Amino acid sequence: MGEQPIDERERIVATAIAIADAIGARDVARLGTLLSADFVHRKAGAGATGAATFLAAIERIPGEILSVNLARIEIDMAGDSALVTGVQHARVRLDGELIEDTRPFVDWLVRESGQWRLRAAVELPGPEGP
Repeated sequence: MGEQPIDERERIVATAIAIADAIGARDVARLGTLLSADFVHRKAGAGATGAATFLAAIERIPGEILSVNLARIEIDMAGDSALVTGVQHARVRLDGELIEDTRPFVDWLVRESGQWRLRAAVELPGPEGP
């Protein structure tokens, strides 16, 4: 199996960044357009939830979201799907305190009607300690 064209990888990265930006802005309308019709959110030990529950949780993130950025993005492609892994860094102001949250992420994107959409997101725990 040959490598996918670089522009396809760039489209996947652009979709991952658009998802992070929509989360950072709590723009659930935009985020909803980036989700697959059969989107699922998974949390270790907590089962799976669908798009409506996921979007409602984004709206309820406490505090002021200052930024959500992605780093160390890796892409593994197989036809019309891509496993995207990396590190998400969020900065949130909560009750006057700046919170820095850095954690790994795992997203499964699928190509639907020529657009990359998030089919599954796996929420991983952040690092232990302060």
